[in-house]
Amino acid sequence: MSDSAVKPIVVGILQCGEVPDTLSAQFPDYNEMIEIGLKRADNNIHCKTFRVLDDEIPHPTECDAWITTGSRFSVNDQNEWTEKFGEFVSDTHKLKIPFVGICYGMQMMAKALGGKVEYAEKGWGVGVATSTVYEEAPWMANHKVAANLVVSHQEQVTELPEEAVLLAGSDFCPNSIFQVGSSMLGIQGHPEFTTDYSQALMDARRSIIPAEAVEAGMDSLSKRVDGSWTFDSIISFIKSELT
Repeated sequence: MSDSAVKPIVVGILQCGEVPDTLSAQFPDYNEMIEIGLKRADNNIHCKTFRVLDDEIPHPTECDAWITTGSRFSVNDQNEWTEKFGEFVSDTHKLKIPFVGICYGMQMMAKALGGKVEYAEKGWGVGVATSTVYEEAPWMANHKVAANLVVSHQEQVTELPEEAVLLAGSDFCPNSIFQVGSSMLGIQGHPEFTTDYSQALMDARRSIIPAEAVEAGMDSLSKRVDGSWTFDSIISFIKSELT
């Protein structure tokens, strides 16, 4: 059967942040980056964006699966949309609808399901980070000993939810990838970010990121980036829960 004859999987993109105004002419917005990555992995994906940061919180059953963008905001912020989004994540978990949390979304997933998110003692994580794969899940695209992804975060999941299974981590970020049940996946890194965007974002944030962190981040940009592998795995994860 051709792709055109197969009912598309509707993935809701939960937009929790935006590309900074100073970079918006050079790069697509975060929801567009996610859509590009998903459709490169599977052209039978249909995406719908919901601007969570503008209090556009959908019902969990509105799409077949969900994926978040990152955000400059914190999951510990005290505001209405953050609280509502936490409730959405909790409800999605109860309904066993596939959910993939990227960066901010992973941290919200951890917090909503009983974990803890805090500012990292080691400071900012920027550039390309390597995480050791501790457990190879059946939905992972192929064998990986380690995964490299662009990162940009100051907070980390410091305590996993009780049901969580840790899949990957590093000395800098021990809880890099984890799964809760069969339907919830959290990824601290950004498979949607390119090294060009990472470089531009670090340059734009030099006033808030320590110089030594920026220097190390810039030096890391020559590493292989496993964005395509990650999106292939995300599609496989979603399909494994929908079949």
